Amino acid sequence: MASAQPAAPVDPLPFDPLAIIETIAEPATPALYNAAQDKLVKGEYDVGLAALDALELAAPSDANVAALQVFYSNAAAETDAAESALVRLGSLDPVLHDTVERALDVITASAESEVDYAPLLDGPRTAIVALGFGLEGDGSMRAELIQRLEGAVAAATASPESPVIVTGGNPQNGVAEADAMRQWLIDNGVDAGRIHVENKANSTVQNALYTVPILESIGADSVAIATSPNHIRRSISNFEIAGAHVIGAVTVDPDDAPEVEPLGPGSRLGLTVDATKVVGIPRTY
Repeated sequence: MASAQPAAPVDPLPFDPLAIIETIAEPATPALYNAAQDKLVKGEYDVGLAALDALELAAPSDANVAALQVFYSNAAAETDAAESALVRLGSLDPVLHDTVERALDVITASAESEVDYAPLLDGPRTAIVALGFGLEGDGSMRAELIQRLEGAVAAATASPESPVIVTGGNPQNGVAEADAMRQWLIDNGVDAGRIHVENKANSTVQNALYTVPILESIGADSVAIATSPNHIRRSISNFEIAGAHVIGAVTVDPDDAPEVEPLGPGSRLGLTVDATKVVGIPRTY
């Protein structure tokens, strides 16, 4: 009979959490919280979740700790731990509990559902949102961004009353992504009066957070996203958690839409990290 193999060692935390716990009060100690986040965003769940468990003892009323336990236990497919943390979060902060619970549902749906590349655009009530992509050093657009905009043009042509939003900051040579995108759309037949510019966002999370107020201001209650196939599930998740109703994605030819594979339970770290940011859980204390 073969002997049992010893369990693989877990990387130790770079400090003694029990020693910290003895000397701190709530909110959670920044050193332990920040170290936990550093591990979790890298997918090092064992060490990161152990640090959160220590934080739970140190700061039992810190709702952000409980929220992180929910998110990352879910990402690690530790269902029982996620449910337990969600119950605890409900007793600490009912509003945050509901927000996190909804975000988990969005992550699952965004990861698993088939992406609709032929959504029914409802005229002015549906905004076509084109997401930026890093510009060249001289401020010119890369081929991938142009492909996103070609999809936006096709959708704008098919739904001539739909507003178009371009979102992206990260300026190069004094040009922000959204400003370059706006000019390209005008040059390719989209009326300037239809285009709304958000040129401050530096990430997909900010694309979502900064675009939702524009949607509200122009009376759009649904969104069709123009982005790259390998970016669409993350974009849908971020926008939905931020409060947008995403009905699908756009492409040049919906009859020849790209295949977007679902993300299994072990492949949702990126969606989880972004979700914590959209919800507003501090990255560091």
